Amino acid sequence: MVSNLTKIYWDADVIISYVNDNPERIPILEAILEATSKDDSKTIVTSTISKVEVCWTAIEKNNRALSDVEVRKIDDLFEDYSVMTAVEFNDEIALLARKLMRDGMSRGGKKLATNDAIHLASAEWAGAQELNTYNLKHYRYFENLTNLVIREPKANQPKLL
Repeated sequence: MVSNLTKIYWDADVIISYVNDNPERIPILEAILEATSKDDSKTIVTSTISKVEVCWTAIEKNNRALSDVEVRKIDDLFEDYSVMTAVEFNDEIALLARKLMRDGMSRGGKKLATNDAIHLASAEWAGAQELNTYNLKHYRYFENLTNLVIREPKANQPKLL
């Protein structure tokens, strides 16, 4: 059975932009999250490794002090299953990530970092239609090795600040 669910995969850097309230990116990200929460045919997926990569906010990093309020902000996003689902790292994803890394090397020596390979493989494994990232240079070459559209997050109508 073919699923009508639209899955957008968020790289950890997109989540980091959201929890850091990046002023240039937050209107688009909030619009995507709001639209996803209102539409059962759409969901955002990410890897469980994002929970490690998004370990603190910019406020904590800049102040060199951890905050329960800030970690709650991170956890609230990951725990809002109306908009986001975490894909657990598994053996199939590991083998697919390794294949992508090896394919990059065999087709011109393009290097894919381990976490980026895991994100790309997780998106492919989860059946996402697109992978959103602000690190396009890390992924662009690998778009032709997957069934994914790789681009920066895009909203039909960004929220006004």
